[in-house]
Amino acid sequence: MATPSEILGGMIDVADEQAENTQTSIDQVQDQIDDVTEQIDGVENGMCMVAESELTGYLDGTKLPEIEALYGDPYNTPFSVDYGANYGAINYDDGGLTDFRIIDSTGNTMYEYNGTNWDNDPIITKKIDDFAFGNDYLTRPMISGASYGLYPKLDALTSAKNLLQSNKTKIVNSKTAFGDYI
Repeated sequence: MATPSEILGGMIDVADEQAENTQTSIDQVQDQIDDVTEQIDGVENGMCMVAESELTGYLDGTKLPEIEALYGDPYNTPFSVDYGANYGAINYDDGGLTDFRIIDSTGNTMYEYNGTNWDNDPIITKKIDDFAFGNDYLTRPMISGASYGLYPKLDALTSAKNLLQSNKTKIVNSKTAFGDYI
C-alpha cells in the first residue's frame, strides 16, 4: 500500500499531463463556443433582424396606408404604427414580431395581429413566423424537452470551459502545494 507521500508524489508526476489534457478539452470547447457564436450571429442577423426590418418596412410603407384608406376619415387620421416594447425582442417567453398595432389619431386600434380588422395578411404572417422560428432556435431552454437553443447551448459551453479552466488551475497549483508534503 502506498503512503500518503507516495500518493502525492504520483499526483505531482501526472499533473503536467493532466493539465495538458485539460487544455486540450478547453480548446475543443472553445472551438464549439466559436461555432455556436457564429450560428447565433447567423440566426440573429441573417434571419430575425431581416424579418423584423422587412416587416417594419411593410407595415410602415404598405399596410399603414392600406388600413388608413380602408378605415380613415377626416376625424381620425393620420394613422400610425404603434410598436410595442416586445416588438423585435429575442426572448423565449415574450419575444417576437406580434407586438404592434395600427392606431388612428385618437389612439384607437384600427388594425392588429389576430385582433382588430386582422385580415390574415400572408406577408405579415410569414415574417412573424420566420422571426418566431429564429427566436425559438436561439432561446429554447434545454429543460424544455429540446436542446437546440443556441443561447442556452452557449451558456452551457461557457460554463464547461470555466469549469475546465478552474480544474486546470488547481491541477497546475497542486504541484507546488503537494510538493511540500512529499
